[in-house]
Amino acid sequence: MSSHRRRDVLKGAGVVGVGAMTSLAGCSGNQGNGGGGGDTISVGHLAALSGPFATIGEPSRDGADLAAKQINESDSDIEIEMTHADTQSSPETGVTRARELVQQEDIDVLMGFGSSSVAKAVSEFANTQDTLMVATIAQTPDITTGDCNRVTFRTASNLDQLTTALAQTTNELSDGTTVAGILPDYTFGKQTWEVYRSAMEDSGAEIVNETFPAFGKGDYQNEIQETLNAEPDIVYTSMWAGDLITFIQQADGFDFFEQIPDFVAGSGAITDVSISMGADMKEMISVDRYFFQYPDTQLNKDFVQAWRDEYDELPVNVGQETYAGVYGVLEAANESGGTSTDDLVSGLEGLEWDAPEGTKKMRAADHQVIDDSIWTGRVGPVDDLDFYGFTEMVPVDGQSVTPEPNCDL
Repeated sequence: MSSHRRRDVLKGAGVVGVGAMTSLAGCSGNQGNGGGGGDTISVGHLAALSGPFATIGEPSRDGADLAAKQINESDSDIEIEMTHADTQSSPETGVTRARELVQQEDIDVLMGFGSSSVAKAVSEFANTQDTLMVATIAQTPDITTGDCNRVTFRTASNLDQLTTALAQTTNELSDGTTVAGILPDYTFGKQTWEVYRSAMEDSGAEIVNETFPAFGKGDYQNEIQETLNAEPDIVYTSMWAGDLITFIQQADGFDFFEQIPDFVAGSGAITDVSISMGADMKEMISVDRYFFQYPDTQLNKDFVQAWRDEYDELPVNVGQETYAGVYGVLEAANESGGTSTDDLVSGLEGLEWDAPEGTKKMRAADHQVIDDSIWTGRVGPVDDLDFYGFTEMVPVDGQSVTPEPNCDL
């Protein structure tokens, strides 16, 4: 992993933790929460490692492990100790696991979080414990806007950035003028729809229908039929992981994709769904925070090769984002010269570092990262791949779709 402030430490190999809570072996010297002055940073990675949303949590875990192993095998002065906990996509469970990690395992950093609701709950808890929290997956803007917690950072694009970029690309690639939405009925679904709907209406589109199935509902037949009855040109959804897979499978039985000119998926994590579905995937307009073929840089090629060597598969966005988050924490410690909470907060604010997806810039005002590019475009069959990928990539400048900060930290 190269950085403007750190030598390249990319090497192969990694260790994957198993079970609800596991640690990488061979690390010692943890100074505890806010201890400072030590040569080990203990990271508690929290994500859904069971259930239908494990397709997000498991690659996030693998990204954390690969980064930690590379760092620990390099000549870095700091080691990373990685511990994993299963949130089960539940805010209550997430806080319980976070409390165990902080108060029993004495970790320095809480990281991960696939669910926006879990991220919000753990962010509030982390603030009471003065423990650094780094969101690498969850997209709700709340944790880096309205909540404005000093110890909370996000090292990946949020839903404002991703959804605004996707709306721009929808208008560029589609001739449609009527839009329907099918949104999971919780924080992430409502917030993504608010952004996408507003952007499409501003461009002159008409909203003809919206439905809000329960998060994890599993049966979308009523929503599918209601949407088809509205006869939209464009259908937007921010369902993700197992929910999106189930929706596509059920919608296919209604000839949904033959009747809808443009299906738009805005979860920001489409590649994991595409890999899971293989030839059963559908063509769509989408956004992903990372797709392994972009950008065409040596750093990204080295990362893809290291991932394939370790896991015998291609990396998806959540794996790359958590991998980059671990390196961001390392760079913060190198920049500040310490590993206490105050040191890491100071080091992260204003930090710029290179990740496989491109350069990341951490805005000090609200602790939201700004990525070089938001990867949007058309998804369909790609030569030499047994799953759908981007057939037409439309990169959107990250700064251009980033709202002004709403915090003063």
